[in-house]
Amino acid sequence: MDVKTSQRAFVGVTLTTLLGVASVLVVYATLLGTLTGGNVVVGGFGGSVYYSLSYVDTLPQWAGTLDVPNTSTSWYAKINTTAGGYTGKATIKFQLQKTTDGGVTWTDVNPATTITGFQLDGNVQQIYASSNGTFAGTATDWKSLATSAATYHIVVTVNT
Repeated sequence: MDVKTSQRAFVGVTLTTLLGVASVLVVYATLLGTLTGGNVVVGGFGGSVYYSLSYVDTLPQWAGTLDVPNTSTSWYAKINTTAGGYTGKATIKFQLQKTTDGGVTWTDVNPATTITGFQLDGNVQQIYASSNGTFAGTATDWKSLATSAATYHIVVTVNT
């Protein structure tokens, strides 16, 4: 075997090895280089639903869950919005839902309470399930719809 052939073989094997190692490093670097950030909501809407046995505008009486002793007891709902959200007119729908199977299936209980043309101002707001969304409005007493023993919740939908 001649020296030039031996050198060519060595160079060929070395280049092939280097290309193989480089391709593994490129693939490895690609797998380590993919990051996805969390969702960013711009101009959205956020808040929480609260319930009370009394239609009184004091925070200690409003809670995220509620135990109603029987179907003849009045109960009410409102939402507290978070700051920094949508500003403008909106339609707000308070929909009562019921489950009897531990929350696997939820069924709408109609009619819903819908407020049209409510002015959202982008600040923290309390919006009541009432004729006009204000504390002075005619409150929806959910006992009139929650007429049987079951688990209920309110789903609030806000549309522009």
